[in-house]
Amino acid sequence: MKTLSLLFIAAFMANCVLAHEHEHKHDHNHEHNHNHEHEHDHEHERSVEISDAAAELIGLKTVKVEMRRLASSVGFYGRVMSDPRARRRMSMPLAGFVAWRIGAPCEIRPDDELLRLVSPDAATAYGELTTLESRVDAVKRIGAKNASLDAELAAKRVAYAAMTNVLTAVDAWRGEFSLHAIVGGRVDEQLVASGVFAERGTDILKMTETKPPVVFSLVPFSDARGLADGAKARVGERTGTMRVDRTRTDGLVGVWIAYDKGESGSTAATPGESVYVTVESDPAETPVACVPSSAVFRDGVTPSVFVRDEHDADMFVVKPVVPGRSAAGWTAVTGLDAEDEVVSQGVYELRHALPAAGGEKKSAGHFHADGTFHAGGEDDE
Repeated sequence: MKTLSLLFIAAFMANCVLAHEHEHKHDHNHEHNHNHEHEHDHEHERSVEISDAAAELIGLKTVKVEMRRLASSVGFYGRVMSDPRARRRMSMPLAGFVAWRIGAPCEIRPDDELLRLVSPDAATAYGELTTLESRVDAVKRIGAKNASLDAELAAKRVAYAAMTNVLTAVDAWRGEFSLHAIVGGRVDEQLVASGVFAERGTDILKMTETKPPVVFSLVPFSDARGLADGAKARVGERTGTMRVDRTRTDGLVGVWIAYDKGESGSTAATPGESVYVTVESDPAETPVACVPSSAVFRDGVTPSVFVRDEHDADMFVVKPVVPGRSAAGWTAVTGLDAEDEVVSQGVYELRHALPAAGGEKKSAGHFHADGTFHAGGEDDE
C-alpha cells in the first residue's frame, strides 16, 4: 500500500505542470487600466498550474463560495439504502386457480402480465349478470318498464366491476382473467405455486418497487433537537426532505431523507455508501460566506485556500483567508469574493507542487521508497 501511495504521488508530480510564481509589476503606462490593476493586486501571487490529466489523477474537486447558516447547522453521516416503502406484497384480488406468467426472481415493468387466474365465483357472477341483462332487454322490447329489475341489474354490474376491477378479462364465461403489474421493479419471491387455488387476499408475491434510494441515519438525541418532519437537508450536491422517528428508546433519533423530485438523477449515490448530511434548523439566521473545511490549509502560518484563476482555468492561486466558525464540515471565511471557486479535494497534492514563499523556486525531484523527497534526479545523489 505504501508503494502504491508513492507511485500515486510520483504520477501526480509528473502530470502537474511546474508551479510558478506570478510576479506582476506595477506599470503606470499600461494601455489597459483594468489589466494593470489586476497585475498590481496579484503581485507576488503564488499559484499552481495543473493539467486535466493530473487533476483527474488526484481527484481534484472545486466548489464555489456558499452562503450558509453555520450557527444552526447540524451535520451527521448517513447511509444510502433502498427505500423501505419500495418493498411490497401483492395479494389475490379474486379467489381462483393461479397460473404464473413469470418466474422469480425477475424484473418487471408496469403493465407486464404476472399471472392468469380462473375464478369460479367470477364465472358464476358473470352468468347471473348476462342472464339479468337478457331479461331487461326482453322487457324493453315489449315496451314494458320494470324499475326493480333495472335496479337489480345496476347493482349486479357494480358488484361484478368491483370483483374484477384490477383484472383484465380473458374469458369471462369461464372466469379467466389476467393480472398485470401496476408498478415496475423486481419480483423477489412467489408465495404460491401455479395450479394452487388461492383465496381472495392471499399474499402471492414479494417485490421491490423501483424507487430512488433514501438516506438513513441514527442521530444522538442532543444533536437532533432542530430536526423536524418536512425540513430540508443537503446530501452532497442534492437536497431532500426529512422524516424523523423519535419513538426509539435508546437515546437515538432515526432520520430518513428522501431525495426531492428532480434530484435523484444527479450525482447518484450507491446503496451502502456513506454520505454527509447537513441541516440548517433556523431559517431566520443570517447566512455567511463559507467554504468546505477541507479547503482551508496553512500556507506557513497563514490560513489560505486555493482559488481557481479567473483568467486561466488550469491555474489555482493561493489566497489568504480569515476563518471563522466551523460546523457540519463547512467553515466561515472572509477574504473571498462571492464568485470564487475553491479547491475542496486535492489540496494536499497541490501544496506539494506549490513554490516556496519569498520567490524561492522548488527544484524538480523524486520520491524514494521510504517516502522521502530529494531534489534533482537519482543520478545526482
